[in-house]
Amino acid sequence: TKGEASRDRKVSVSFALDPKGNKELRRTYAVERKLGRVAIRVLLLICASFCAILATCVLMAGLQQRAGLFLTDVVWWRQLQEGSGVEVVNSKASVLHLHWANASLVESSQVLDPSVAVARPEDAPHYAVCGHKWHGLQLVDYALMSLVTYMDPEEKNGLPRLLGMLFPHKQVTIRRVSASGERRWLELEVRTCSGDTERGGDGGNRSCREVTVVAVSGTDVTRITDYAENLRMWTEPVALQILSTVFPTVRIWPRDTTAMVIGGIHSILKSMDVQDDQWHYRVILEHVKRMPADREVVITGHSLGGGIALVIGALAGRLAVAMQPPGVYHSLAKHQVQHHVAADVDSAQGFAAHKVALHRRSVSLVFEGDWIQNFDGHGGLVQTMNCDQSRNSIAVGCHLLEGAICHLLRHCGDEARRFATCEHEYRPTSTALDLARVVLAFAKGSWESSFLFANLDSVAMLGITASAIMIARYGAPSLPRSIFLT
Repeated sequence: TKGEASRDRKVSVSFALDPKGNKELRRTYAVERKLGRVAIRVLLLICASFCAILATCVLMAGLQQRAGLFLTDVVWWRQLQEGSGVEVVNSKASVLHLHWANASLVESSQVLDPSVAVARPEDAPHYAVCGHKWHGLQLVDYALMSLVTYMDPEEKNGLPRLLGMLFPHKQVTIRRVSASGERRWLELEVRTCSGDTERGGDGGNRSCREVTVVAVSGTDVTRITDYAENLRMWTEPVALQILSTVFPTVRIWPRDTTAMVIGGIHSILKSMDVQDDQWHYRVILEHVKRMPADREVVITGHSLGGGIALVIGALAGRLAVAMQPPGVYHSLAKHQVQHHVAADVDSAQGFAAHKVALHRRSVSLVFEGDWIQNFDGHGGLVQTMNCDQSRNSIAVGCHLLEGAICHLLRHCGDEARRFATCEHEYRPTSTALDLARVVLAFAKGSWESSFLFANLDSVAMLGITASAIMIARYGAPSLPRSIFLT
């Protein structure tokens, strides 16, 4: 019958196993394949660019270390005339002026100027963190300590004298400084007694409180090793951000997922014995871990030092107060894997436990317009403030610690009533000129220490001899006729 014939008839079915065998499928998948090729090329370009930049930084850092081309006293201070205050200069571009509240040079009309006047304790606070203290210290206190770490801890710089001027209501003592060749950091012992002027006591029968503050310096613009450390610290979160532009679904990944990816990469590298775990903070972390558990310890820092403070605080279980840090919300996972923070580093529960450590023991101060803070996400208590140098935000005007100190004083005040005015001036052109001089000095030093310069006569004689042999063998090269016609 007709139905039986149709059942017996062979039916050919085309399967889309090979798009090249079907013109329609090839046209359908053309856009997708093109996007895939573009994505792969972009990722390869990112990896190659990163490796090239990192290798260049490591090579130049080694040459700089070998030649000893380091600038000293990039950040320095001096006392103003008649002891009216202090001036702090950073790279000859960022200048901070702090005038004491009892200075005779500060007139009442200048105090009332809102652009330079320090807010009084009775004024209404402008931010939620104003008036809050951590271990008896305000945010501006941690900012001032972070600023001191940028200075060379040499006797000529008088850091103990500067700390005594910045903290007249407390006893701040330098207990330890970083060794030569290490990242600059200071261990400060802050002693606050109930009879000090801050609490209005009479000085009798005082009870004192001691807090240890470990302050870590940020990026030194004259040291290439600091740029390489920044690249190594925030490689993975920046790569994920770039990857999210090609694959937007990466943006909706929870923190546990990104932490497992980052931690998994470093777990594999660790199993292959090729992990990169020689961080600048290693000595500081070991020192903090050796401190007694009952001692009050706070880690603080600015910029790269703030990021290091957040990592050390999470790994050592201590409070971290970071000033304008890049954030370590995602990149913290690799540090936890390398330092064996959790036994189960391959599970989401293990990384979730790590995340709690960052949220419970960190305070971060960030500013609008500071593009450095966008390298990674932020955890814990985060206070965002307005930037007074927004017109210079591209030139890291919103990332300057000197500007943050003035902003804190003008909008949160000073409970100790140390300062009357705070002025900040930023000239980025001066920094660019200084960097150009450093690069030229580095190139000159590298050339003078090279083999070619040391054997210049021999190299020149070798070149002349080789040229003479080539001329004798092949003759002198003929010049174009147009040269003689002109």
